[in-house]
Amino acid sequence: MCERHQTLPGISSRRTPFLAVLLAAALAGCMGTGGQTGDPIEEGARGTEQIELLVRNNNFNQATVYTSPEHGSKRLGVVRGKSEATFRLEWHLPYLQLRIKFLAGSTVLTETLSVDSDDRLELIIPAT
Repeated sequence: MCERHQTLPGISSRRTPFLAVLLAAALAGCMGTGGQTGDPIEEGARGTEQIELLVRNNNFNQATVYTSPEHGSKRLGVVRGKSEATFRLEWHLPYLQLRIKFLAGSTVLTETLSVDSDDRLELIIPAT
């Protein structure tokens, strides 16, 4: 079965303000370890290699969002029609491409976007 891939514009990147990152790190330090026995400095360093993806689905069809197939396609989750969802994922590569599979429909690839750790990305799926 051959799937048709289209490029979907509308993904944008916004950097998290440095002050907000410091505030989040300070709050995390005040919350306790929750039974973890690792080094808190190392845990904080690993946490900075995450990105946040907000998906706004303006389409009526349910969409399943995956990372690009080039890097071992990973399912991020489902966004129902006319709703939004936020996904957090560890990402160590300098760029990101997403694949969107519509329920009973087509598959779409986004444009490739340059990303850094702690980036907040927004993907808007237009109504068709």
